[in-house]
Amino acid sequence: MTAPPNPQQSDAARRPPTRKIVYWFLLVLAAMGLLPLGISAYKLISYSREALVTSQQEAQLQTAAAVARQLNAAIEGIKAQMSRLSEAMAASPKGPGTGGSRIVPDRALMERLLGSDLLLVRYTPKDGESVEARQPGFPRSAVEAIVREGVKEAMQGGQDVSDPVVLETDEGQHSVLVVSVPIGTSAVPVGALTGVIDFAAYWDPVVGGRRASYLIYALDSQGRLFARQDEEGVLKRADLRTFGVVQDCLKAGGHSALTSEYVLTIDNRAVPYIASCDTTAQGWKIFVQLEKKQAYATVNQMIQATLFWAGLAMALALLLAYLLAAMITRPIKALAAGTEAFAKGQLDQRVQVRARNELGALADTFNAMADQLQNYIQRLSAAVNLNSELFIGTVKALAEAIDEKDPYTRGHSERVNQYAVLLAKQMGLSKKEIYEVHISSLFHDIGKIGIEDKILRKPAALTDEEYTVMKQHPNKGFQMLSKIKPMKDIIPGVRFHHERWDGSGYPMGLKGEQIPLAARIVAIADAFDAMTTNRPYQKAMPFDKAIARLFELSDRAYDRRVVAAFAESYKAGAFKEPAKAAAYQEL
Repeated sequence: MTAPPNPQQSDAARRPPTRKIVYWFLLVLAAMGLLPLGISAYKLISYSREALVTSQQEAQLQTAAAVARQLNAAIEGIKAQMSRLSEAMAASPKGPGTGGSRIVPDRALMERLLGSDLLLVRYTPKDGESVEARQPGFPRSAVEAIVREGVKEAMQGGQDVSDPVVLETDEGQHSVLVVSVPIGTSAVPVGALTGVIDFAAYWDPVVGGRRASYLIYALDSQGRLFARQDEEGVLKRADLRTFGVVQDCLKAGGHSALTSEYVLTIDNRAVPYIASCDTTAQGWKIFVQLEKKQAYATVNQMIQATLFWAGLAMALALLLAYLLAAMITRPIKALAAGTEAFAKGQLDQRVQVRARNELGALADTFNAMADQLQNYIQRLSAAVNLNSELFIGTVKALAEAIDEKDPYTRGHSERVNQYAVLLAKQMGLSKKEIYEVHISSLFHDIGKIGIEDKILRKPAALTDEEYTVMKQHPNKGFQMLSKIKPMKDIIPGVRFHHERWDGSGYPMGLKGEQIPLAARIVAIADAFDAMTTNRPYQKAMPFDKAIARLFELSDRAYDRRVVAAFAESYKAGAFKEPAKAAAYQEL
């Protein structure tokens, strides 16, 4: 027989794993807190990005316009300065033999005019040789052609400002301007005054105070780069002709201004930029660019700040949620533990919840219910125990009545019951199986009620016919008990306790494992009691001799494993031989 499954264990195995309520609280609160915050932060950052880009475009366009205006003012200042010099030279003394028209320049004066921004100054009369002064080492040949173009324009009464000329020097690239103005009246000029101006002296003050991260550069009217503020050397690593802003601004021509977002190729890598362009009075293009990620620095700082404060707020919210959830789940856990303990049979289990809310009311209701259930179960248990005692008492009385029919078997059923139960416990059977052995051992000879007293009480050996009748008592017991449904599990131990391990027993001739375990246990207990009590055909054996005899009969009549367990029970002192045992005498 196998032990029946434990209902509580089966329920526990089928029950899905529990999920703590506190985790649901935290999850819900996190979702309620983070989701709106995340959406609002996302929307705010998106709006801020758009507004920042628009603001940055406006700021860069204003910067480009400001640079253009300041360069325009600088050029006008240079032209005004050159005009004043030409007026001063026109008022200087005329040379003899010139008819009062030829100016004799003061070379010392011209040299004094040279400075950090004026690199070369030249007076070119309408007739005669020109006179000049220049900074030592200045490469006059690099600007000679442009100077001649300017002089030609000045001789016609106009003022000429050339595009910046990029010179290669030992210190790197150097941009200069060639400015030419007429001397005398514009209608009848007597000569031309030309100056070569260091453009850096005007460019650096204009762009020097601008944002360092700006990339600012200037192209002349022919689209050639002549000045730049490039802290990271971007223009050295890229082709200006591929810049979309350069292409758009040069294509627009005239006094054009624009601002937009562009993707520029830097080091063979696409880099997003915000780029703006404006134009000077001379047609030079001023570009102001800023890498988009730098423009977003403020937004990124806002994102970091948002994440920090959101994280801090969420941590505090989760902490409060955990504390709140703990306040709620603590009594729920107490109720769950109390219910589980009560279900396991701890009927005195009560729940202590000190709360003046629904959970406290639920705990009080549980305790009241537990009191009622405990009272009901105790009364029911008492009734069950009473019924069990009545049943066992009835069984024992019936067994004693059977034993009383034969003076030699008086007390036999009770002793067989004692041995059988001890043996079942020794073999580690379940409570249900031990109970079945307990009842079946008391009832094992119930079928003898249907056997005539003359056969039961015969003091001598039975004849073959009488033995045949005697062998009917297991089936008679089966027939009696089969009409009682609750005795269904008791019948195997009653019906088959005379079966033998080798198949030579009765009533069915079962063999080996075919014999129910309860019947094998009752058979050994029955045989042991028969061997250790006085019978008409033999005197009682000592217990140790009887156990030895059981071993001799193992594998023929009895299950050796069950006999071994019975012997272990005896050695362990589970049952003892009476003090005055009858002498062993085998007939």
